[in-house]
Amino acid sequence: MKRYPWFPLGLACSALLFAGCGSGASSAEAGHDHAEHGGADEGAEAGVTFKEGRGLQLSPEVVKALGLVTAEAEERPLAAELNITAQVFATAPRVLASARLTVAQAASLEKSSFTGAKLVRLDRTPAAATRLVDAVFELDAPAPVRIGDFVTLALAVGPATVLGVPRSAVLDGATGTFVYVGNGGAFLRTPVRVGARSADFIEIADGLYAGDIVVVTPAEQLWLAELRLTKGGGHSH
Repeated sequence: MKRYPWFPLGLACSALLFAGCGSGASSAEAGHDHAEHGGADEGAEAGVTFKEGRGLQLSPEVVKALGLVTAEAEERPLAAELNITAQVFATAPRVLASARLTVAQAASLEKSSFTGAKLVRLDRTPAAATRLVDAVFELDAPAPVRIGDFVTLALAVGPATVLGVPRSAVLDGATGTFVYVGNGGAFLRTPVRVGARSADFIEIADGLYAGDIVVVTPAEQLWLAELRLTKGGGHSH
């Protein structure tokens, strides 16, 4: 993965992003594709401006204050994490727990490694009617449990090559999941559809191309700045 500790137009610190009173605010939403179109600045505040279809543009001072980190969206092997909630149904001589999974989840189990449990069997009988599969696990040296207790099993699904970005680049907002993408000297909020997740990376199933530059940190500050400029955000004197 390529990292750029100083992307050409960089980012900004909270103090600079939110200092002073912003000028006029629009109610327009910014999240859409990389397509360019016209439109006047939606607002300006302490070296930060927003233009519909282009995104946030930051002054060099704001860039330096924030300490921008970006990364390139690229193909990489990703070993996904999968947490499964199972219910204990036997405690002797072995502790057994069952979980009902989707067909896709069940298929991934057969090439997975497990933490704290092992797969005993898969029963695909219900799948014809419900598209769900019953899985039975044996717990390894579990803490004291009783029949009926629920436990969470951590699984590591075998790696697959996917388009991925660092987890900190991906934000979840009221309007959906998005990242900030370098867009001709600005940073454009771009909706994405995510897939598998690991401890450090997230698969981008749709919304980015390999080679796109995304803001890794501080992406959340950009989102707050955009909200302030486009929604009017509160301010004080």
